[in-house]
Parts: sequence; structure tokens; C-alpha cells
Amino acid sequence: MRRVLTPLIRGTLILLLAAISAMSSIQEASAQEVHIVQPGETLSQIASRYGTSTSDLLQLNSLQDENFVWYGQRLLIDSGTIVSGLPQALGRSDVYTVQRGDSLTKLARRFGIGVRELAQFNGISPLRWLYHGQVLRLPGTAAPAQVSAASISTAGPASVGSVERQRYTVRPGDSLGHLANRFGISLSELMSMNGMTAASWVYVGQVLLVPGASAPAVQPAPAPEPVPPVPAIQPVLPLASLQPGRAGATSHTIQEGETFEALSGQYGVSAPAIIRLNGLTNRSVLEAGQVLQIPSENALELIENLPNRLNPTQYPTSTERWIEVDLTQQLAVAYEGTTPVKAFVVSTGVGSTPTVTGTYRIWAKIAKQDMSGGSRAAGTYYHLEDVPDVQFFHRGYGFHGTYWHNNFGTPMSRGCVNMTNEDAKWLFDWTAPTVYGDDYLFSTSANPGTLVYVHQ
Repeated sequence: MRRVLTPLIRGTLILLLAAISAMSSIQEASAQEVHIVQPGETLSQIASRYGTSTSDLLQLNSLQDENFVWYGQRLLIDSGTIVSGLPQALGRSDVYTVQRGDSLTKLARRFGIGVRELAQFNGISPLRWLYHGQVLRLPGTAAPAQVSAASISTAGPASVGSVERQRYTVRPGDSLGHLANRFGISLSELMSMNGMTAASWVYVGQVLLVPGASAPAVQPAPAPEPVPPVPAIQPVLPLASLQPGRAGATSHTIQEGETFEALSGQYGVSAPAIIRLNGLTNRSVLEAGQVLQIPSENALELIENLPNRLNPTQYPTSTERWIEVDLTQQLAVAYEGTTPVKAFVVSTGVGSTPTVTGTYRIWAKIAKQDMSGGSRAAGTYYHLEDVPDVQFFHRGYGFHGTYWHNNFGTPMSRGCVNMTNEDAKWLFDWTAPTVYGDDYLFSTSANPGTLVYVHQ
């Protein structure tokens, strides 16, 4: 009954609002909202819930297949409601700082404007997630100085309050912590000076205010520096990649009671890598006196002398970070250009749910997420809580940590790339876009996702 009444109520509201509109001279706009797909939902169910049609949702969201939506996907809904133009009070506010729980939909409703309009004014996608502390501009107001590099000249000092400060253009390798140390102030002072929060990140070309007295890098007319194509916007290398503890494999004689997990903790390398290098399985029983080869922390021994390895002419790039997923070998390898830096034993899709092949980019990351799917009727339903370090590279396919099995090296998943929690965390921190906080982060043209190449 609820689903039947919903479109009727919506239709009544539309007629009432339209009548009010005809009697006033206030400019009006179509209101849209965003729906986040829940486990088990279909496009037709969503259309019915909002009193719209499947074809409208397909067209509005540029979807190709009405039978395919995935958990967590954000869909624009044209609710058909009408809202009046901007309230008078809006003109008295310059910017709005996003609070926890805010979304474009909620803010659009709050300020009486459309989701698309609000997104367009801020140069972001209407499907974009917002983060706590983000500064948004409202239609009819001036752009906020702290988020608009175009409104700041890169030459000469700027006076903020009683303290003279310089404008600094972010360069490759810069971070907020690095710049705070460089200019002799605390991280909190630097963030406060630029209206930033702990959720903020810096990107190459961004203009920041820094103390003028200690600004050796902002002298007039600095010589231009060549900017690498993509590595410039990648996060700082993890410690393990910069300073590996061991350069090669080492031998270990098993003592009574030792396990793969104990060896993993002792040598700082994943248990699946130890198992794979020695041709064992996770069910193998270790015996006292048995000698094992322990791979180095980057586990690159796993890809030595493998048959049918890619050669550099087959690499999708030679200038940026990328990830290879070898479905045949059940291995993932992180590269910097043509140099492999770390290998992982993984579990990919099995049976009727294979992992997709092709070249992609990571489009969304989240530190923790519940995952559900399958069919209760077919006995394939699953619900996994707090899956860690999720990185989607094609629709609902992605890398993530795995706590429900340890059979790595064997296809086990519904299409994703299963990794140990430790390996997933390393890869999550190594890839772009860089995530701050616990909410979703989507790649952008300024902060694109790391390249992913999946092959048999």
C-alpha cells in the first residue's frame, strides 16, 4: 500500500506546488535527490519507491543495463517536485562548511535548490560524496578564497590579519605535514591558516598561504620545474617500499610449535607469501627441523622465473604507479613504472562470478564497508560486516581485506580481489586517490585513481 500511495502523494504535492508557482514570480527549479543502492535492490524497485520509471533512471544516470546496479552505487532521482528559488537569507552567507552527516541531497533541500545546481556551482559531480570540513559555495555568493586557487595571485605577499604571509603553490611530493615543518609552524596552524581540516588533502598546483618570514620556496619568479605526468599526484611511498628490511629470501629452520602466522609476524611478510614460495598450502603441517625459504618483505621472489610473465612491452604504463592482477597465478603486483615493488598472493573470482579482465582505474575507496550479495533462495547469500580497505576499480569489483578465509592463492571470491588484511592495508595506503577519514573518496581528474591491469 505504501508503494501505491507514494506516487499519489508525490503527484498531489506536485500539483499543489505548481499552482503556488503559477501565482508567484519566484524562479523555480526541478529538485533531484540521490539514492544509495542497498543490498538486494533492483532498478525497478528503486523507481517504484520514488514514483518514477526505470527508463527515467536509466537516462538520468546514463546507465546501460536496467538489470545491473550494485551495492553502494549512487543514483540521481528526479523526484518531480518543485522548489522555489534561493531564499533571501542565502545571500548573506558566503560559504558553507560541510558537517558530519551532510550530503548534497540534504544541503540542496536545506537551501531550496537542486542537487545538480549545487554541484555545478562547486564544480563537482552530483554523485560526489562530501567529507567533513569540505567548503562549499552557494549560488549567488562569492567563491571561498581557501578553496579557489584561481582567485589567488601567485605573485607577491598577502596580508592576513596582522601577519604577512606568502602564497605557495603546491609541488610534487608536498604534504601538509611536510610544508608545516618546512615553514616552521605546526600542522594545525597551517590548516587553520588555509581553512582546512584533517580531512583535507593537497594537490599539485594548489595555492596555500604560508608564513612570509620563512618562505624560501616562494621567491619571485621561480624557475619552472618539470612535472611528471602522474606520479606527482600519488601519495608518499610507504616506509616498507622505501626501506625494505631484507633484500632477498632467507632460510628458516622450523622449531617445535611454529606456525605460518608466527613466521609472518617474525619476518614481517605475509603468511600466504611464505606458503607460496615453498610450494605448500595453508593446511600444510610444519615439522620441527623443516627448512623453509622466507621471502623478503616485498615478496618479489614470488614473481621470479614464473612462466608467461608480462614483459615491459605489455605493461599498460611506464610512467606511473599501477597494479597487475594475474588471475592464472593468483598474484597481484604493485609497480612504479616498470619496476615491481611488492607482490601479493590473492584470491580472485571463482565459478560463475569471475573477476573482470581489462585495464581500469581505482574509482572509489573506503576504509571500511559492509558487503552483501547473492541469493537466499539459491543458498548463495552473504553479508560481511566491516570489510577493510576497499578499493573499487570497476563497478563493484575491487581489492579488499579478507578475514573470513585464509585460502589465498586459490580463487574464492564473488569477483573481488581478496587479500590479507595487512596486504590490503599496504595497497590501500599506496594507491591513489589518497583517503583521509572513514568516508568514501572518489577519484577526480586532479587526483585520479591508480591504474589496474587484470589479465589471465
